[in-house]
Amino acid sequence: MDFWSRLIGGAQTPKKPPPNTLANDPQARLIRFKNVFNKVLELCNRPLNISRQPKQLGQLRSLLDRVVVLLREETRAPVPHTCLQYAASSQIYTVVGRAATVGQNEAVTHAAIGIFAALIDSEEEDFLANASFARSLMRLITRVIDSGNVLVGVDTETAILEVLFTVAAKIRLQPEILSVWFRSTAKPELEDVFVKENRSFVGITQKDDFPLCYLLIDRVHHEGRIGDFARTGLLYIFEATGRSSDLEEWVVSSDLPTLMASGLGALYSQLSRELSILHPDATLPAVLAMSDYSTTHHRATAESAFSEKHRGHMATFLSYLAFWQDVLDHCRSADVKQTLLDHFQILFLQQLLYPSLLQSSDTDAGSSVAVLTYLTAMLESLEYPVLIQMMLNYLLAIKEDHLAIPVAASVPRTPVRPTMPPRSPTALKRRQSLLLMTMPKDPADAVEPNMFNLVDLVLNSVGSKNDQTAYAALRLLSTTMARQKRFAFGTFLKVQRSSSNAPPRTVGALEVELEQYMELATLINGESAADGAFSSLTDDLRYTIEAQVPFTVPTQDNRTVDSIGAGAYSLSADDPLLHSLAARLRTFFTNSVDVNLALTQAIVSVATCVELRLDTWVALVPSTYGFAEDAFGPQRSWQAYLEDEEKDAWTALQQASRRPIWSEEHAPILYTTLQALNRELEGVRATVPQIGQLLAGRQNMLQAASLDAPPSEPPSLMSSPTQASMLDVPKSSQGHSLIPSTSSLGHGRDKATNIAAGLPSPLSRSLAPSPTLSRPSDINTDNSPSARSIFQPPPPETPSTTDVLMRIMTFPAAEQSANHVTGDARLDQRSASLNHVLTNIVILQEFALELVAVLQVRAAVLGEKEVRYS
Repeated sequence: MDFWSRLIGGAQTPKKPPPNTLANDPQARLIRFKNVFNKVLELCNRPLNISRQPKQLGQLRSLLDRVVVLLREETRAPVPHTCLQYAASSQIYTVVGRAATVGQNEAVTHAAIGIFAALIDSEEEDFLANASFARSLMRLITRVIDSGNVLVGVDTETAILEVLFTVAAKIRLQPEILSVWFRSTAKPELEDVFVKENRSFVGITQKDDFPLCYLLIDRVHHEGRIGDFARTGLLYIFEATGRSSDLEEWVVSSDLPTLMASGLGALYSQLSRELSILHPDATLPAVLAMSDYSTTHHRATAESAFSEKHRGHMATFLSYLAFWQDVLDHCRSADVKQTLLDHFQILFLQQLLYPSLLQSSDTDAGSSVAVLTYLTAMLESLEYPVLIQMMLNYLLAIKEDHLAIPVAASVPRTPVRPTMPPRSPTALKRRQSLLLMTMPKDPADAVEPNMFNLVDLVLNSVGSKNDQTAYAALRLLSTTMARQKRFAFGTFLKVQRSSSNAPPRTVGALEVELEQYMELATLINGESAADGAFSSLTDDLRYTIEAQVPFTVPTQDNRTVDSIGAGAYSLSADDPLLHSLAARLRTFFTNSVDVNLALTQAIVSVATCVELRLDTWVALVPSTYGFAEDAFGPQRSWQAYLEDEEKDAWTALQQASRRPIWSEEHAPILYTTLQALNRELEGVRATVPQIGQLLAGRQNMLQAASLDAPPSEPPSLMSSPTQASMLDVPKSSQGHSLIPSTSSLGHGRDKATNIAAGLPSPLSRSLAPSPTLSRPSDINTDNSPSARSIFQPPPPETPSTTDVLMRIMTFPAAEQSANHVTGDARLDQRSASLNHVLTNIVILQEFALELVAVLQVRAAVLGEKEVRYS
């Protein structure tokens, strides 16, 4: 029995020993790590054999990858971390960095960078505070990606920039380690020598002082993760200038500000000098297809704003401009910030941007179009107040000590220098040397914006015969009014302070104005077309106007502080821009459709500015009100029982509610212009009897085109041709309306919002690219089945729809009042196809309805600041 027991027991499988505890044994981990690293040392100490070099480099790469894995495992293992302690004491990074530098192999370099990243991420042994570690890392990275001897791929360069970003982030969190990575040897007094010798740069280059900073700034313009790591890392460096006086002094005297400004200038110079904003045939919006719009540019050298090349260059430039804003926002040193602003103004604005504006022309294939389009994109992108004020002050020739006209207190103001610490001698000397370097040899060659500035360019371009130039100028005007209107006062618009004794507009006059404009809109395209076009307009305009009214803050005595100057300024009657807009409006039917859309948007952007009064140009002037003798109506019996205060209130209410007599002699400028257009339209109606049916068909086609367009593809014409417009405003979510309604009206649009944002509206919808462009021959205004049948041709005596739409409509030369238009009061004879005129008629009616909405919304939102109710 014992024998069988021993035999059976011997046949049983012995129990397995407990699982290996290598991961929890610090000494076992250290032994394994030393074995791998000793193999690295052995391989690095072998003599270099060219025939066996690829094999050796492959083995080295595998061993370094194994070291990375062991270091990552060590970080996750329980303490003590003996491998990290050994790595710090034996300085394995020096061996790794030297091996990767000598090997000049991308795979080995990538693995070596992985070791440095693993050591930094361990956050032990304080590697970032070790000067030897910093020298090894910077030597490796500098010789790899700065020398050009090693061609590295995107993945390797991304890994390198990620390590540099990590170091910059650690410096931000631990300012005490800055001295390890930065050592100032700059001598600001040497800059005087550089200036005297007329060197080609401004500032002292000291890459050895702070190689990390130069490695980052060389790659801030890159796309993807490389650029993201470089830009964010450099932001942290500039933020550290507020905590280190040595770094602050070094940055001011270095060439970093020059590199940033010249980089911005280089990206701007990449943009084409000749730009065409004509839509290509493949993406032509339906509203333009239903007109005489031409997609052919007269000069082939002009680059299309819709090309992939231009979009890429524009996106890169605007991205770098946004980086400038981030740097100024994160910089904590007043001297560094002011030095950057000096370089932005002198090297970019004065040396590059203004000369491009000065040299622009309306006759050389679109250089004016290019400059105006680029300025619009910059204004849509800029958010930093100091940059905006510096750019517009210079280009508009506004004196630095004051703004053109201050407006609402809610507008952010640029801090003046006296509130900041005094500038250091180095910063002052840097600015002086910068001005000296950029000064022309002959003072007579200096050109300043006082002679020709952005105002002159816009005024000349609005009246240009080139439709693209006019469109670009109108877009810039709309963008300035919507985003930076305080700079438009006194420059684009000649405004004057409203007198406190000036009589206010009354609610009775408002009712008359609404009726006149509404009647005009009905005459243009009929009452049925106006239905469904007004309610949406009022909602959008209310949002725009309410956004300009700041919240009122209650004081201790429960009173509110009024911080808005609604109606504080009035537009001068001889304003050149107003007359240019009116002259352009006078030729509405023969204007290009895109120009008309930009024109009406510009006019509405000025009309919705709450600081401007509407007298003279949109509304009646209160001093010209005339009333009928029985304007007060009969006396009521109950009025005899009113007290004195009640009688005064009732009298004031009656006076405010009196409806003045509409006099053509004192009619507003816009109304007079629209009335002249309506008279021209009467001539078209007499020539084309079926114009009512054609207009109805055109309205339906514009609405149908919006339904066919892809919803994810925003309209490109009314937004910037280079990027998505920043004027996109969401519609109001409120379901009720505070606007008093005078008639049964429907819905419409606000071109400043709907066209840019693609909100549902007849015109804005039609701006989306239509997948199948409608030809004039496709238009059929008869809805009967027999008329739609292809088997039933039209009567022989009836001309085809195509022939009717292609008919040329000629508009005779028109006389204009000398009070409303400057210059030549005689307009040349104009002509356009009926197909083109129909689309412009639809736009014109909606513009008239928009003016009605502006009058109503301003009165509802601003209340007594706009019109007197009692």
